[in-house]
Amino acid sequence: MLAIDLLGRTIRDRDGRVLGRVADLLTETDEAGRQRVVRVLVAPRWRGRLLGFERPGFQPPWVLEKLVRWLHHGTREVEWDDVESGDLQ
Repeated sequence: MLAIDLLGRTIRDRDGRVLGRVADLLTETDEAGRQRVVRVLVAPRWRGRLLGFERPGFQPPWVLEKLVRWLHHGTREVEWDDVESGDLQ
């Protein structure tokens, strides 16, 4: 599966509850040197691209920070193992 197949898709937890829409994928490199999805950034509403302003340690200009915070409030990271992936195959 390609990343583009996941971005914007509504996902559910293992109990079937809607988590939101996939806004970004967070990966780690495995022992074989391949990228593996470990967490997804989930937005409660789809508001377009995040542009990286939501990432910890990034300090945008205060006006952009306020706007992005308002547009993307409720966005959170979810462990990939907590996502129901049966319908993603």
